Amino acid sequence: MTHHNKQILTIILIFIIALCALAWRAYVAIYGVNYAPTQEEFTEVTITPGMSVQAIAAQLKERGIIESSRDFIISARLLLLDHSIQAGDFPLPYGRSNAELLNRLMHSGTNATLVTIPEGFTSFQIAGLLKRQIGLDSTKFMQAVHDTALLAQYGIKAPSFEGYLFPDSYNFYHNMKPSWVVQRMVRRFFQIYDSQHMARAARMGFTRNQVITLASIIEGEIKISEEGPLISAVYFNRLKRNMPLQADPTIQYILADRRRLFRSDLTIESLYNTYLHRGLPPGPVCNPGELAIESALAPAAVPYIFMVSQGDGSHAFNTTLADHLRSKVKLDSLRQALARSRMDPTTTQAFKP
Repeated sequence: MTHHNKQILTIILIFIIALCALAWRAYVAIYGVNYAPTQEEFTEVTITPGMSVQAIAAQLKERGIIESSRDFIISARLLLLDHSIQAGDFPLPYGRSNAELLNRLMHSGTNATLVTIPEGFTSFQIAGLLKRQIGLDSTKFMQAVHDTALLAQYGIKAPSFEGYLFPDSYNFYHNMKPSWVVQRMVRRFFQIYDSQHMARAARMGFTRNQVITLASIIEGEIKISEEGPLISAVYFNRLKRNMPLQADPTIQYILADRRRLFRSDLTIESLYNTYLHRGLPPGPVCNPGELAIESALAPAAVPYIFMVSQGDGSHAFNTTLADHLRSKVKLDSLRQALARSRMDPTTTQAFKP
């Protein structure tokens, strides 16, 4: 082989090697998995009409979805998708390849639906609400609520996320994974329940789960916001005296509805029955709002250990059993008079439920 032929062969080999290197580089750019900078599963991006692939790449990089804007742009162009990205709102997962991200962005984004989760809803009630409003699979949502790996990820030592699905208004999408919906609400919880709350709980000798459990009971009783610290004081004082909490919201949690309780309900055998078992129940009985959480951490400095509803949303608070029984007799008389007035159409409506 002549020297000239050797040079040609060398050039061809270098070209092939370079071509292979470029092909490998392109493959990695397109199909290589982007590094996930967080344990969260997803974030959201908004693509506006006419947005360039460069601007889209910049937004994805800023959100931590992709590592390299350049690789994303190269992938879009090599796959001939740089002009196929649709406008809309997109929940996008972390730790995916540019090819998968582009495939998601090729389909029209889903406009967000504003969903308001009321304070005091249980996870079952939230599941039903999400089913109605965004078509979320209720069974899969409840599986995510009880996902032990997800609970461990957030450091929640409880059998479920009950109590940590923070009630607020959220933009949710019809194609969101149930676990993403759960994480959105849990992340909001941890925005509210911060290091200051943790410090206050520690001074009271409570764990975070105990605080949220107490807050969930308070949430079930609050009808007038000013009464929050007073309701908290009743339960806090009972805990200190090792008295049964006798909290109706814990019985309603067992029954899974909000009907008026019967005396027979108070005998149901369950660890959540605070008429039978002293101390806090095993976990929250609903998802409390900020007012209830604040009330749990700041009980009023009063000696009350009894309270009874007065029929108008407010409560009568008492320190002695005798005063408490008198308040109950007054309420029972009010209910009887109301029942009579409803049965007699000629009676003036002097009472309101």
